[in-house]
Amino acid sequence: MLRLETLGGLTLTDADGRHVASQRRRLALLALLAAGGGRGVPRDKVIACLWPESAAEGARHALEQLLYSVRRQLPGVLVPGSDPLRLNLKVVRTDLAELAERLAGGDLAGAVGVYRGPFLDGFFLSGAPEFEQWAERERARLAADHTRVLKTLADQAEASGQHTTEIDLRRQLAGTDPLGERAATDYVRALADSGDWAAAAHAARAFADRVRAELPGVAVSDLETLVDRLREDRRLEAREDSSEAGAPVRYVLERELGRGSVAVVYLARDRRYDRPVALKLLRPELATATDARRFRREIKILAHLYHPHILQLYDSGVLPPGSGAAGLYYVMPYVRGESLRQRLDREGTLTMEGAARIAADVAEALAYAHAQGVIHRDIRPENILLESGHALVADFGIAGVLETAGGERLSASGIALARPAYCSPEHARGGRELDGRSDLYSLGCVLYEMLGGEPPFSGANSTAVLARQVADAVPPLRTIRPDLSPGLERAVLRALAKQPEERYPTAGEFESALRHG
Repeated sequence: MLRLETLGGLTLTDADGRHVASQRRRLALLALLAAGGGRGVPRDKVIACLWPESAAEGARHALEQLLYSVRRQLPGVLVPGSDPLRLNLKVVRTDLAELAERLAGGDLAGAVGVYRGPFLDGFFLSGAPEFEQWAERERARLAADHTRVLKTLADQAEASGQHTTEIDLRRQLAGTDPLGERAATDYVRALADSGDWAAAAHAARAFADRVRAELPGVAVSDLETLVDRLREDRRLEAREDSSEAGAPVRYVLERELGRGSVAVVYLARDRRYDRPVALKLLRPELATATDARRFRREIKILAHLYHPHILQLYDSGVLPPGSGAAGLYYVMPYVRGESLRQRLDREGTLTMEGAARIAADVAEALAYAHAQGVIHRDIRPENILLESGHALVADFGIAGVLETAGGERLSASGIALARPAYCSPEHARGGRELDGRSDLYSLGCVLYEMLGGEPPFSGANSTAVLARQVADAVPPLRTIRPDLSPGLERAVLRALAKQPEERYPTAGEFESALRHG
């Protein structure tokens, strides 16, 4: 098996790592065909790139000679046939093919590992300006893909509280665009959020010096000022926390409404607006593993979610000792209806129309939140409230906030936020880089339970349930619910596909299938 590397240079090596096909135009041809992938490259395009200034007849003759020499030195590398020209991927493996496979499979970290540098870095083909222009376009496209993947991974690391990983990814992003202010700012902010003020200040100064040296006369946004402002914000938050401890308590706890794995829920009175609210006080073991300031900062982001099927977040903070309970809390509207869990406990199953309507309301809420970049991560009947014939999704994004604010301490504590019966296979495997399709799987489990009376998978313990989520086929719902319509059955099964790419691409498409299927 031969290996063609085009990222970070251009080389062709054999199974023992020895370089072959050193002739530059031959390598250029292989690079063209590698970029063409399975589609191949038409002969006319190859001729236009490699012999742009030659007469048509002479260029065709030159191509035939080049193909002859490649087939003679590298038998089997080219797929037999005339047009288009293609590499035989059973004989030669390319980094471009591997990159495409990893991206298609959602392996973003693996894709970053494949990208070893700019496309055809340092390779030049004299007398072929069209080839150089083509290479530059491919270089820019692949670099943009690499930057996009790095940013996605960095944002995911930030959301999950993996400070070290985030900082490394932000550093790589800043390196892809040494004069890019946005990338530099994100890197500096990540260092500051981790508490490494010295490194943040050093990175800010280095960026400012680089811009002044390479772009004289260009105004430089002073990142050192940003570092000072972030440091001051941290001091202000600390002062707010201390002042709140001595301030009159805004929320008066009236009675306990229920207890969950994350929090104890109280009916409380908001003294500022004289209204009833649901105050959720984090369990002590969870609060201990959570950074209070980061928790409150992340909650502020979620408070901007406004949708008729999302229970809005009002507030968050720390209840001081002496207020009836103490610790980290967040506040939501008090819903006088019941949860889907309470209804299922009472009725067992729902009508097909009722189940589809509730699931569609939740899918509509998910579609809105996913468009804002927020994943719920804990869709289950307890977090779906029913009022006036409509569903309201509670605790939107709270699981992600707690993982972000808890970071490594939460992981080390062994506290599990999501319920195994509603975990997607990728979540069950311990994956933290989840996207909206994980929420769709959880909603599929809820819909299955509304129709069949129990979630699709159960077991003696959490480990057994998670293992079944990953490996077992979905039990046929029609055996439990013979009257199930084919359209609703298809919707449930697609949402419960083991591979994310086999589910609905978006929550909006799942909602449409539920409302109109």
